[in-house]
Amino acid sequence: MSTKSFTLAAALAALAFSPFVVAPLSAATLPSFADAEGDADIQSCTAEVPDDTPLGSGRVVAVDPAAGRITLEYRPLPLLPEGGVRVFAVEDPALLKGLSAGDRVRFDVERDGRRYVLRHLQNSN
Repeated sequence: MSTKSFTLAAALAALAFSPFVVAPLSAATLPSFADAEGDADIQSCTAEVPDDTPLGSGRVVAVDPAAGRITLEYRPLPLLPEGGVRVFAVEDPALLKGLSAGDRVRFDVERDGRRYVLRHLQNSN
């Protein structure tokens, strides 16, 4: 028996013979939302959160001012963690004025239904 097989077999045997203790869950162990402190916690969670997210950065691939769209090659963002190339709608087509392919930009993006809309766009060349 190889070392890997032996290690795997030993780990499975240890799992099979180890006691699993699961504590029962009851309503008494759950926090109550009826008390005043619980209501205060819920209200504090719904307060307005300041928008301090950093701007994304990328490079302009194409600009379509007539359609109000821009194609950007961008680094991963919290909203779009995969990064890559994507066509974005622009909230105000005037933001596209003076931009051309190859320009480096900084931007703020928000999700609007099934699309992503640039709310802020600045040339960083």
